[in-house]
Amino acid sequence: MPDLPSISAAELARRLGGTLSGDGARVVRGVAPLDEAGLDDLSWLGSASYLPKFATSRAGVVLVPPECEVPPDKTVIRVPDPDLALCAVLRCLAPPPEPVPLGVDRAARVAPDAVVDGACIAPHVFVGARAVVGPGTQLHAGVYVGADSRIGRNCVLWPNVVVREHATIGDRVIIHPNATIGADGFSYLERGGKHHKIPQIGRVVIEDDVEIGAGTCIDRARSGVTRIGRGTKIDNLVQIGHNVQVGEDCIIVGQCGIAGSATLGNHVVLAGQVGVVDHLRIGHNVVVAAQSCVTHDIPDGAVVRGMPAEDDWEYRRQAVGIRRLPKMIEQLRALSKRVEQLESAANDRA
Repeated sequence: MPDLPSISAAELARRLGGTLSGDGARVVRGVAPLDEAGLDDLSWLGSASYLPKFATSRAGVVLVPPECEVPPDKTVIRVPDPDLALCAVLRCLAPPPEPVPLGVDRAARVAPDAVVDGACIAPHVFVGARAVVGPGTQLHAGVYVGADSRIGRNCVLWPNVVVREHATIGDRVIIHPNATIGADGFSYLERGGKHHKIPQIGRVVIEDDVEIGAGTCIDRARSGVTRIGRGTKIDNLVQIGHNVQVGEDCIIVGQCGIAGSATLGNHVVLAGQVGVVDHLRIGHNVVVAAQSCVTHDIPDGAVVRGMPAEDDWEYRRQAVGIRRLPKMIEQLRALSKRVEQLESAANDRA
């Protein structure tokens, strides 16, 4: 691994707009959690619950909230949001990935009527007829862009991404390796014991500032559009079916599956391995807990979990009841035995 750049605490404070207390000349060469950091590392205090670890940490510099009281021997940078400031620090220290050079590599194949002016096209990329790739966009090795597709400005498509025909991708979109945009939706009609494929003639629209994880598949619509809203972030190994509508600024975590024609509102969070049944609507600001299965519409602002997914409070209440079942069964058996004894005694007196 290449050496990370180094930066002084004073320069970091300047870039972050934070307030430095302690040794501004201290050099930061890495980032680590409080209990693992060394003298050359920066760490961060995201919550008051980590104060005991902070007191014993060897970290050279620590990002802390403004109100935090710190020992005089600590070098700290006070910022409003240490977790957010950490993102900026990581950008300062991270070695940049190898960029694709401007222009079209000789080993790439670009259709004569495709538009790729100002784009960066790596070896073994294929760009189909009438496709458009915007300025500043990087297509890494092995990317496939189908006919009549449009990719906006300053996007990054990592190796072996497939963008099928007629797809539209906005600006500043990041798509990680081996993702597939615009494959046929899984749609069949059963007649006479045979499955007849339903042609998928729609397309996919990915709006601006979306990030799509490795191995994720977003299917084209049967007709019309499968849409991923602006700012949405999708993890690895997610399946999004045909005609799904995903709102803006959603978070979809790994191994989720969203069946055809389902609709997600804005700011929805689907935790890992959530399944969503077809043709449902999940409202705005909904959170679905991990390994849940959504089988009915969910109203705005709800927090749900379980299989089938239900209100989080109701799920927890039922879970408490289930944990009590073994003891309740023992009590029921004891009561049943006691009733039998009383009945037997009554029969003897009779």
